[in-house]
Amino acid sequence: MTDILQKLQSAIESQSAETELLQEALQEIREMKQKRDALEEILIVLARTKLPWDDEEDPVEALPHFKERYLNAMHEASRLLGLDVRSTITRTEPKT
Repeated sequence: MTDILQKLQSAIESQSAETELLQEALQEIREMKQKRDALEEILIVLARTKLPWDDEEDPVEALPHFKERYLNAMHEASRLLGLDVRSTITRTEPKT
C-alpha cells in the first residue's frame, strides 16, 4: 500500500494521474476491502464463540469444536495478514 500511496502523491503533485495508476490504486483498495471484510467475519466468529469452560474452569464437551473453530479462524487470519510472507509492517516475534 505504501508504494501506491507514494505513486498517487507524486501524481497529485505533478498533476499527471494516469489511468493505469488509478486502476492500480482501485485494485489495491478493492483487495484491502475484501481482506477487511474477511477479517471482520473472523472476529465475529471469535466474538460469538462461547468459551468451552464451565464456572469452575473445567473444559466442557464443546472444547474440541471450539478448538477447531479457533484454529481455523487463526489460520485464516494469519493468511489474510500475510504472516507467511514478508510484510511492510515491522513486527517483533516472540523469542523462543
